[in-house]
Amino acid sequence: MARITRDDILALYELFPFERHPLWTSIIGGQLSLKQVLLAEEQHYLRSNIGRHFRRRAMEEAREISHRAYLLLSETYKEECTDDESGPSHVDLIKRLLVRGGVDPTTLDQTPMTPGNSAAIALYKEIGDRGPLYHMIGAGAVEYYYSELSPKIFEAYTTIYGMDSDQAETYQLHGPMDKEHAERALSLVDDPLVYNDAGEVLRAVRDAFVATSLHYDGMLQAATGTIQYWSGR
Repeated sequence: MARITRDDILALYELFPFERHPLWTSIIGGQLSLKQVLLAEEQHYLRSNIGRHFRRRAMEEAREISHRAYLLLSETYKEECTDDESGPSHVDLIKRLLVRGGVDPTTLDQTPMTPGNSAAIALYKEIGDRGPLYHMIGAGAVEYYYSELSPKIFEAYTTIYGMDSDQAETYQLHGPMDKEHAERALSLVDDPLVYNDAGEVLRAVRDAFVATSLHYDGMLQAATGTIQYWSGR
């Protein structure tokens, strides 16, 4: 197979272009209630709480195969998954959003997982099981587009759903932050470990977009109480 480019990777987004996912079109269009939004965000919290362990494993495993990938993943892990001088973790920011919305923090970890969210987490894990570069590039491709969607969610949460900027901060931060994370991941496209395994890399990216759509299915399932899955169209 010919060497892949970042355009090849990013083009797979059209399989599940998540700015058109019913979850986000409903939220941005103000079609859900605040209670439904908070139910959806509880699933976001669950996925992110588990997902940070996938990030850490990928970072640790990258040390054995690519010093460059290890350094890049370490920066992303620090910014996304730790509460330190780089700022609060993504999980902490989602928890803040929920608690400010009246959700009892002591019950969050006992929230039942929706089928869509369970399927998403299983697929995210399976991508990571293939190796740290698959995790990193798959996640980076998702973050490339999430960085464009996130400001729109922030605007909806603050103008339609009455959240202040502190409560909705996770969506304010993940515009510029995820753009940077995406560029780190996509900078590996010329690494020999990537272009010598182009077909599997593209499969991982495809599956990362599928997993992300399943996650949004799961968030919408929690909001509506209906188990449906979006086809991408």
